[in-house]
Amino acid sequence: MDTTQIQEALQLYGLRVVGAIITLVAGYMVARWIRRWIKKIAKKSETIDDTVGYLFAQIAFIAVLLFTLTATLNQFGVATASILAALGAAGLAVGLALQGTLSNVAAGVMILILKPFRNEEAVKVGDSVYLIDEIGLMVTRAHEPDGPKAFIPNSKLWGDILINFSQTHDDVRRFNETFGISYADDIGKAIDVVKGVLDEEEYVLDDPASMVEVVKLNDSSVDLIVWAWIPRAEWWPTKLRLTRRIKEAFDQAGVVIPFPQRDVHLFQAENG
Repeated sequence: MDTTQIQEALQLYGLRVVGAIITLVAGYMVARWIRRWIKKIAKKSETIDDTVGYLFAQIAFIAVLLFTLTATLNQFGVATASILAALGAAGLAVGLALQGTLSNVAAGVMILILKPFRNEEAVKVGDSVYLIDEIGLMVTRAHEPDGPKAFIPNSKLWGDILINFSQTHDDVRRFNETFGISYADDIGKAIDVVKGVLDEEEYVLDDPASMVEVVKLNDSSVDLIVWAWIPRAEWWPTKLRLTRRIKEAFDQAGVVIPFPQRDVHLFQAENG
């Protein structure tokens, strides 16, 4: 190769190298700008969680870098279609291997966007009650009311029936208890005793109205159901206070809460 050919090759590929460097630098700067812009929007938004904003910002950053790298390789005549196909196949294999992890991430994104619960709220999942500490992309950190910590996969929280005790309709919650009285007691008197306790409780609301009625005739007792609506913030202490005061009011009024009992009849066989 003579000097002229070397100069032509340097001019041709040198310009391509310079163009590739410029493209990479510009793409990197654009990717960083887009990432900062998405984070800024997420911080200003009241509906987008910071974790979700950071995730979307990182995805956008990587996508712009991949697009820039593909455009740079095309300048050198590299067949990027086969590379992209190989990367797609590798991504599919990784996705199948991490199917459970990715489902947790997807569930975490949906939880952070739709916010069925927030930090420091009490939720019931299945038969267990948890107090939420921190919502993550893959797992949510929480603890049970009596102290033990729990790490809950987001797919379980998103895929199961979830009851949020901290978010109630009209910000009120119902006191819902059943009290048994003896068959020998006056039902009307027992109902009046319970209503008197409800009337004296400052946090029991007048609207919706409370209800005290016979709900079931059990083997050993006549069961009264007691409904009373209470502001959510005062529900737990009021529930404890009402349960105790109703029992004490029954004792003062002579209304008996019976123990489980059963009448047994013995029949003597005749001697034949």
